[in-house]
Amino acid sequence: MAVTPKYGSRELVHCLESLGFSLRRKQTGTSHVKYDPPSHVKVNPGERSFVIVQLNIKTYDSNACSRWINQIKGFGFSREEIIQKLAK
Repeated sequence: MAVTPKYGSRELVHCLESLGFSLRRKQTGTSHVKYDPPSHVKVNPGERSFVIVQLNIKTYDSNACSRWINQIKGFGFSREEIIQKLAK
């Protein structure tokens, strides 16, 4: 079983942007933002077509870290690719 790295919102945002996700219109009055996948990614009907990121978190708990990696994998990215982007 692979170990899930610990990371925070800054690393997650960097990972999403380097994978080609784009920030949906900046929201005010909330600590959450939505990122849309790259245009070449097909989203299956009935599945969420964005990733919600809670900002200003130094380190997410291990369950949240795993959940985000699995959600990004659902857009067609490999676990190794995601972890590599999180580490940069």
